[in-house]
Amino acid sequence: MKKKNSIASCIFIGLLILAVGCKNSDDPVTSNSKASAVNLSVGFSKVGSSNSLLKTTSADSLRIDSVVAVFQRIKFEAHIETATIDSMGHDTMETESESNYTFKGPFIVHIRDSSAINFANQLLPTGVYTGIKFKIHAMQNGERYEDSDDYNHRKVAANNDSMMGYSIAVWGAIQKDGVWVPFAFKSNIEVEYKLKGNFTIAVSTTSINMALRFNTADWFKDIQTGLLLDPTISTSENRATINNSIKKSFEKGYGGRDFNDDGHPDD
Repeated sequence: MKKKNSIASCIFIGLLILAVGCKNSDDPVTSNSKASAVNLSVGFSKVGSSNSLLKTTSADSLRIDSVVAVFQRIKFEAHIETATIDSMGHDTMETESESNYTFKGPFIVHIRDSSAINFANQLLPTGVYTGIKFKIHAMQNGERYEDSDDYNHRKVAANNDSMMGYSIAVWGAIQKDGVWVPFAFKSNIEVEYKLKGNFTIAVSTTSINMALRFNTADWFKDIQTGLLLDPTISTSENRATINNSIKKSFEKGYGGRDFNDDGHPDD
């Protein structure tokens, strides 16, 4: 009888080890995996435009000259293909192991044209990642951040920064009665997104380039009507409508491996 129990115990332990092994195989990295340097860039541009954030036309008389966006974190995920691209307006806690796959930020990214801006570089575990999760974040007083204009990527304590309390800032001009009127629009939206793409990280002796791209063309267009939204109108209703358009625009972003280093995902 004791012998049978012993055999049963061995079988149980064997199945347990097998189950654990299967679970670990689902992870993008193995226990003996290596890490590679990953360079992350982001660009904003009107779809089809190669030289401007937003071109002006007779039907759409608004231009965007520069943008600042704050990314709180960018997390690489292995099984994002099972989830639809969506937005979540709440924070998600990360385990210690999950933090190994995350650019931690916050990152204040300055965009002045359609060129991609390198804003983060760090080691990440090698593996097959099919998407990322990222959060647009409103800066908090005293929060330490990295600035894309600081090429050393030093952590800086924010106290009187112009982005304090904001996640997005846009500068440009809108045409009114034939006259260009400058504007500065700032938003405090806090939204988390998922984007699918090829973010595979292989063992490499050089930095692997990953690129994110977002379209600014719809930031000042009403989602329902397509009409131009005037950022110089400071009513709460108008601001809420613009904020909603910006949120929806980020949902349509894309990203992945940038093999030819041109600031655009190549897959």
